[in-house]
Amino acid sequence: MKIDYQKLGFKCGIEIHNRLATKQKLFCSCPARFSLLEKPAFKLFRKLRAVPGETGKVDIAAEFEFLRNRDYIYHIYEDTCCLVELDEEPPHPINKEALFVALQIAKMLHCEIPDEIHVMRKIVIDGSNTTGFQRTAIVGMNGWIETSKGKVRITSVCLEEESAGIVEKNEKSVVYRLDRLGIPLIEISTAPDIKDPDHAKEVAEKLGMLIRSTGKSQRGIGVTRQDLNISIEGGARVEIKGLQELEMIPKVIKSEVKRQLEMIEKGEKLKEETRIAKEDGTTRFTRPLPGGERMYPETDVPPILITKEFLDSIPLPETWEEKLKKYEKLIGKELAEQIIRSEYLDWFEELSKKFEPKTVARTFTVILTSLRREGYNIFKIDKHHFEELFTLLKEGKIAKEAIEKILAAISEKPEKSVKEIVEDLGLKGLEESEIRNIINEIFSKNPELVEKKHFSALMGEVMKTLRGKADGKLVAKIIKGKLMEKEQ
Repeated sequence: MKIDYQKLGFKCGIEIHNRLATKQKLFCSCPARFSLLEKPAFKLFRKLRAVPGETGKVDIAAEFEFLRNRDYIYHIYEDTCCLVELDEEPPHPINKEALFVALQIAKMLHCEIPDEIHVMRKIVIDGSNTTGFQRTAIVGMNGWIETSKGKVRITSVCLEEESAGIVEKNEKSVVYRLDRLGIPLIEISTAPDIKDPDHAKEVAEKLGMLIRSTGKSQRGIGVTRQDLNISIEGGARVEIKGLQELEMIPKVIKSEVKRQLEMIEKGEKLKEETRIAKEDGTTRFTRPLPGGERMYPETDVPPILITKEFLDSIPLPETWEEKLKKYEKLIGKELAEQIIRSEYLDWFEELSKKFEPKTVARTFTVILTSLRREGYNIFKIDKHHFEELFTLLKEGKIAKEAIEKILAAISEKPEKSVKEIVEDLGLKGLEESEIRNIINEIFSKNPELVEKKHFSALMGEVMKTLRGKADGKLVAKIIKGKLMEKEQ
C-alpha cells in the first residue's frame, strides 16, 4: 500500500557528515589519515563525567552516558597522534585548508556566512573524544539546495573534528583508536523539508556530490555518514544515526514511520530519542535526544575574522551538473553519470588528462565496484598505483583485460609496485608476433569454427589462452583479418 507521507504529517531533515582530505588535522599538525602502524605505541585510560553547558544545565544525553559508568581505553599511534588528541595540550589554530573548503561548500549552498566564526564545545561523553566534548564551528547558515521536489533549506554548515574510531565495546568499557580523532569533518544540516523516503536519498546524494566536487573529500568506508531526523503527527522526533549507504536511507525511513504508526495505534507514548540503524533497516534505541544544554564556547581557540575580500577570493568549483555535461561528451552519458557519483571523481579528473578517459572512468566505476563486491579492500589502492597501472597500459606493457586482476592483487599487497604485481601474475603484455602465433595455433585446432567463421567462439578461445596478456581490440582485429583472408 502506498503511503501518503504528507497526510501523516511526515517531517524529515538530514545531516551529512563527511571527512575532508586535508594534509593536517583540524587543531594540530598531525596528518589527517589513519595510522600506518600495526600496533599502538601505548594506551590511555579515562573516565568522563557530565558537566553543565552554557545554560547551567546538564544535557540529558550526556547524563545518560555518564550513568553508564563506562571505562574508556584509547590506542595512541605515534604517526598520527600528539598531545592535542590526548587532551594534554591546548588545540592549535584552526586548519586554514579545512576552513577554506568549509567556506567553499557554504558558498555553494548559498549560505549566509558570519563575519566571525566562533568555535564551540559540544558535550559528548560517550568516550568518542578524550576531552569529553567535540569542537565545532558554524561557517554557514540559511542556505538552500535545489532538488527534483523543490528547494530544501540548509540550516547550517559546520566544520568540526572527527571522533575517535571504535575498536571494541561492551557494557563496561569501550576501546577507541585516536588516529581518526581530529580529522576535519564537514557537517551539513537541512531543515525538515524532505518530502518522502526517496527524496531523502536524493538530497543526501546531491549534498555528497557537492562535497566531492571540491576534490577534498576522503574516500573509503565510513567517510560519509548520514543522520536522519524523523517525526510524524502524534509521534516524536527521532534522530537515527549511522547510515553509510545511500540505498539504506529510504528503507530506514519507511521502517521508522511504521514503528511510530504502530506505537500510536497501540496508544503508546513516543519519546524523543537517538536511535542507530541496523542492517535490515530497523533501528534500536541508544540514548535520549540531546538538547541545547550541551553547547558552550571554546575558550582555547580565538574567533576567526572572515572578511569580504577573503570570501571573494574563494573560488567555486564546477557544479556536478556542469561536470556531467562536460564528461558526457568525453566518455558517454552512462559512464559520466557513474563517475560523477564516484568518490574517485577527483582522481579521474586528474588522470583522464594523461590517459585514455574511458578506460580510466571504467576502472574507477565498473572494475572497482566489482572488486569491492567480491570482498577486496579497494581503499588500499592509492593514486600512485593507478598512475603506474595506466602508464604501463599506455606503453602497451599490459592489456586492458589484465586491469581487474592487477588491482585485486594490489589491494592485497599495496606495498608492491604495479610492475612487481604484473611480474608476479605473469601478465606482461605479449608482442604482436606472439599474439599472431597463438591465434594461428587456435585456428589450426578449431577448423570447424574457422570454416563457419564463428568469430565470437574463436575470440573466446584466444582470450582464454592469452589470460589478460593482450588487448582485446588488437586480438579482434587480427582474428577478423584472418577470417577475411579465408574468404578470398
